[in-house]
Amino acid sequence: MRTLRALLFNVLFFGGTAALCIVLTPLMVCGRKANQFVGHAWCRLIQFMLRYSVNMRKRFVGLENLPDGPCILVAKHQSAWETLTFHTVVNDPAYILKKELTRIPLVGQFLVLSGQIAVDRSAGGSALKDMIKGASKALEESRQVIIFPEGTRTPPGSNRPYHPGIYALYKAFPETDVIPVALNSGMFWGRDSFMKYGGRVTMEFLPPMEKGLDRKTFMTEIKTRIDQRTRELEAEAQSEFQLPMLTSDDIDAEKAIEDAKTDSAK
Repeated sequence: MRTLRALLFNVLFFGGTAALCIVLTPLMVCGRKANQFVGHAWCRLIQFMLRYSVNMRKRFVGLENLPDGPCILVAKHQSAWETLTFHTVVNDPAYILKKELTRIPLVGQFLVLSGQIAVDRSAGGSALKDMIKGASKALEESRQVIIFPEGTRTPPGSNRPYHPGIYALYKAFPETDVIPVALNSGMFWGRDSFMKYGGRVTMEFLPPMEKGLDRKTFMTEIKTRIDQRTRELEAEAQSEFQLPMLTSDDIDAEKAIEDAKTDSAK
């Protein structure tokens, strides 16, 4: 049954995405906010499909930690799920993403025209300058800048280093709240995985980082906060919904889940 549900979602996902792109293509010439509307519509459509095909629901915790205006969201990245979901939580997200995504036919054009921040990761120091410039413009427009500090999707239990770009943003915009975000989406929708599992995916907004931290303290603190809470959420999901452990590139992934369960019980 799970396989049939996953198949249904995949058919709906690709068919619905194609249909929406065709129907809403005329909006591409109507400015950034119109293109951002396309993003919101697509993300809500996919969330609807997830709910009624594989019974994948969502839960938000810590919404009181989100400011009303601009902020920087530093999020764990395990799945395509969170790239869809931020559009349903904040009003005007500006994702920092790799430039290669803007080369995808039609979808890439929507990304550019909706004001997402594309960065050429092979460009070295100039990439960092482009990121700061794009983030500055987005924050001036009272948007919410979203960055995935690991730079790519990572499976549950993995322990990847965080890239220093998050500190560059923290330092460049000292008065802007930097919000760590933990989640357990990879337990339900793994990277490049055909299977999708039912249950309640949790996204948790943690309290803002303190202002004025030095680089070492900031990098250590934000990684600890996000990774620790993420592992707790992974353990909770696995226990509540009897999920399989999706493939991890970390050989200690299962141990990490067990450690999180132990920590949660203390």
